[in-house]
Amino acid sequence: MTHVHTANTPHRPGGTAHDHRPGFRDALAAPAAERRYRRTRPELRTPAPACATEQPKAPCHRIGRLVVDGGRRRAWVDGRQLRLTCMEFELLAHLAANPGRGFTRSRLMELVWQRSAPGDLETVDTHIDRLRDKLGTAHRPLIRTTSATGYALAADASAPAA
Repeated sequence: MTHVHTANTPHRPGGTAHDHRPGFRDALAAPAAERRYRRTRPELRTPAPACATEQPKAPCHRIGRLVVDGGRRRAWVDGRQLRLTCMEFELLAHLAANPGRGFTRSRLMELVWQRSAPGDLETVDTHIDRLRDKLGTAHRPLIRTTSATGYALAADASAPAA
């Protein structure tokens, strides 16, 4: 059996009718131009939420100068937005939801990565190190390493590191 190709429009073989509608390509380009405009205008950037005044859709946790907004999936420290990967955010959000509570590496692997891989626990250490780097030197002590449990986010941000 032979396949016969029939062009959709007489103007361009193999083309589609919607390619030739006036303003079609302009409508596609408009959202990208608007996104570029929003990025360059400081008044349109998303500021750190004031958890006490806004009603977030998901939990918003504030530990000292660290703010973790689960609804927006963003985190700020000293008003500066942190550029986190998905798993870094998940790890930080889980620790922020349970301040002062320690978690073993294997428990964090189960809760955040949703798998139990006993040979792959260095992943947790790597993500904790990256989080500490992104928090900056002043806020590194927020994530504590405890000998008995593993890792915990400081319940009191002004407390000295363990």
